[in-house]
Amino acid sequence: MPRYYIDIRSHFGIDEDPSGVDLPDVAAARSEALKMLQVLLGNWAAMPPGYSDAIFIEIIGEDLRPVLIIPCSDVITVKS
Repeated sequence: MPRYYIDIRSHFGIDEDPSGVDLPDVAAARSEALKMLQVLLGNWAAMPPGYSDAIFIEIIGEDLRPVLIIPCSDVITVKS
């Protein structure tokens, strides 16, 4: 099973995943990254508007090359 690393990139820098996680494919890695992002967004609820535009989840493959980048702004839903 391939190993994927889920890093967080923002204007504060890069929070690298040092250990990674074994997952069956990129779709499973994307699902895991989105779960992580939801937790982070909950923790960052007081973040000023616009800051999320500079936050990305980057999924890195076993070869240490990016396989998918998910902008935080793509998963934020507007609450009315």
